[in-house]
Amino acid sequence: MLLRKSAAELSPLIVPVGRDHLPLTERLINEYVQSHPNKKQPNKGLIASWDHSLPEVINVLIALGLDSVEVLIEYSTPGMSGDADVILAGQHPMSEDLSYVVIELKQWHKAVVSPTNPIAVDAGYDKPKLHPVRQVQRYCEYLVQHLAPLRGSQQRIAGVALLHNASAEVASLFDLPQSDHGRLYTRDQLGAFRGFIASRLAPGGSGSHAADVLCQAQQYEAPSSSEAFSRVGSPHPVFALQKEQEIAFQEVRHKVRTRGSMSGRKKVVIIQGGPGSGKTAVAVELLRSLKQEGHHVVHASGSRSFTKNLRKAAVDAAPYGKRGAADKQSRKDYRYFQQFGHLEENSLEVLICDEAHRVREKSDGRDVKKWVKERGLPQADELIRVAEMPVFLLDDWQSLRPDEVGTVDYLVERAMACDCDYEVVELPGMFRAEGSIAFREWVTKLLSLKATTAPAWVPDGRIDVRLADSPEDMEAFLMERMEKDGARARMTAGFCWEWKTPSDGQLLVEVQIDGWHRPWNAKDGVQLDSVPESSQWATDPRGFGQIGCIYTAQNFEFDWTGVIIGPDLVWQNGRFTVDRAKTHDGKLKQKTVSDAQVDRLVRHAYHVLLTRARTGIVIYSQDEDTRNALRTLISGTVADSPLAKPKKRKLPPLVTEVEQAVAQQLTIEFD
Repeated sequence: MLLRKSAAELSPLIVPVGRDHLPLTERLINEYVQSHPNKKQPNKGLIASWDHSLPEVINVLIALGLDSVEVLIEYSTPGMSGDADVILAGQHPMSEDLSYVVIELKQWHKAVVSPTNPIAVDAGYDKPKLHPVRQVQRYCEYLVQHLAPLRGSQQRIAGVALLHNASAEVASLFDLPQSDHGRLYTRDQLGAFRGFIASRLAPGGSGSHAADVLCQAQQYEAPSSSEAFSRVGSPHPVFALQKEQEIAFQEVRHKVRTRGSMSGRKKVVIIQGGPGSGKTAVAVELLRSLKQEGHHVVHASGSRSFTKNLRKAAVDAAPYGKRGAADKQSRKDYRYFQQFGHLEENSLEVLICDEAHRVREKSDGRDVKKWVKERGLPQADELIRVAEMPVFLLDDWQSLRPDEVGTVDYLVERAMACDCDYEVVELPGMFRAEGSIAFREWVTKLLSLKATTAPAWVPDGRIDVRLADSPEDMEAFLMERMEKDGARARMTAGFCWEWKTPSDGQLLVEVQIDGWHRPWNAKDGVQLDSVPESSQWATDPRGFGQIGCIYTAQNFEFDWTGVIIGPDLVWQNGRFTVDRAKTHDGKLKQKTVSDAQVDRLVRHAYHVLLTRARTGIVIYSQDEDTRNALRTLISGTVADSPLAKPKKRKLPPLVTEVEQAVAQQLTIEFD
C-alpha cells in the first residue's frame, strides 16, 4: 500500500498548485520510488490515474460528508497479482458493521468486449484487458478467501469499476452481469456512483478502525497444488483467478464450448508463464469447471512425483468406503505424457498438459506399446492428436533433461505440423514469493537466463532472501521457522552428489559437506516409518530431514526453502559458470549431451529450486568464492531477525458452507 489517509486529509492534496502534478500525485510518486527495488518510477498510466481519477473518488467522499472514511491507495496483498487502486474503509450505514469498497479506476475513453471472450476487453492496448467489473470481482473474491475479517463475511466488501471518462463508448461492458462485488459506473452515472458509495459507508463512521482491521488482518494461504487438485470435484472455485489468468481460463473455456464451429480446424492453446504465475490455478479451474459442465477432461504431466501426488490427493478426498473406486478413477484423470500414443484420434474432449516444458521428443517406457514406439511420432503430436482441445501450460526455463523439448516455439511448430490453429497466452503475474515479480526477475538475471549482469537483490518487503555460511546454519534457521511460525520448509540441492538405490531399504547419507551429512529424499522402494516415499517428500511433514533433488521438488512450493548450490554452479568472472564434471545427474553425464545443453539444463534446475518459496529462501553455496560473491549481492543472512509478518494459517482442506456460498455468489457463468 502506497498511502493511507482519511478523505479529509487527502482533500487539500488534490488542489492544483501550478505544478506538473497534484500534490497527492507527487507524494504517491515519491512513495512508489521508495518502496520499489532499484527506485523504479511509476508508469505514465499510473501517474495519470493519480492525477485525474483519484480526485473523482475523494471529491465524492467529501460531498457525501464521508470525511472520516480511510482511503487505502494501491493496496497490495501478498500473492495477489497487482494492486487494488483504492479501498475505502469505514462503517456500514445500516448494520454499523465494518464496510469496505474496492474501486478499480480506469481512464478509458472507449472499450469493446471481445466477440469470443466476454471478459476480455479491447481498450486500445496491445493486448486484451480483463473486464474491469470482472477484475474488481476477483479482487473481492481474493480478499474474502484470504483475509480473516472478510472470510465468511462477504457482505462487508463491495466492488466498483469507475470509468469516469467514458459513456456510450463502453456500452458493451454493461453486458457482463454485475453484483455487489462488481458494478460499473461511467461518466453519465456519477450520481448513481455517489448513491452506491452512500449505501455502503456512513458519515462519521470509524474509518481508522476499519482500516486497522484490514491492514492487520491475519492472512490465509492459498492451497498447495495437491490440495487444490483434490477440490476439482467441487462446484465452487478453488482459486480467485486474477487478470491474465482469468482471460486465459475463459479463452479456453469458450473454445471448448465452440470447438469445431469456427474454422473446422483443431485449436491448440499454449499458456506460458514463469514460476508462480498461476499456471496451476488455471489448470485446476479448467479441470474443475469443464468437468462440472460434463466434458471429458484429462490432466497429464511428465512428472512422476507430481502425478502421484495428484492421484493421492484425489483418493484422500474421497469418502473412506469409496477410495478404491477413487484410486481407479484418479489413474484415468491424472496420467503421464507417454500414455496417449495408443489412443484413437480425438478420443478425449480436453487434454490439459501441465508442466509441458517436460514434453519429450518421443514417448518411451514400459507402459508404451511397441507399435507406438515403432510409429515414432513426436510425443507432442501424440498429445495434440488425441484431444479435440489440447491445452499446454509451460515455462520455457523449466525443462530438465536433454530429451525434454517443450518450449512455446516447439509446440507452435508441432501444432502447425499437425495442421492445427494455435494461440499463445502469456501469464506475466506472480502468485508465489508473496507476489514478488522482482524476485522472479532477479533469479533469471542471477542465473544468466537473461543476457544481463546479475544485480544485487533489493529487498521489496514481499519475500525474505538470506544467505547461510554453512548448511548447519541453514538447517537450524529453517527448523526455527517451522517451530516458531508453523511454516512448511524443505531443503533442496543441485544434483552434485550420488543418489544410489539402497540394497537394504535404508537411506544412504549421500549429501556430505564437511561434517554435515544428510540423505537425498528416498527413492522408490525405501519403506521406513520416519521417511516418506519419493513422490510424497514434498507434501509429507516427514520430508524435512532429507534433501530434495530437482526431480522431486519441481511442481511444488513451500513457505521456506533452503537451496544448496553445489560445485556444478560456481561464480567466476562476475557470473555463474557451469562445471559439467561436477554433476551427478546421469542424464547429463552422457557423452551425447553437449556442453551447451548441460549448461542450459543446470541453470534451469537451479531456476526451479530458487523459485519454490512462498515466504522466504535461504541460499548456501559449497564453494567459498561463490559464497563471497553472493555476499555482495544479498545483504540478508540467517543471523538477522525474521521479518515482522503476521503469522499465516492454511486454508482448510475443504471449503466450508459459508465459503461455498461466497464462491457461488462471486462466480459468473457466461452461457
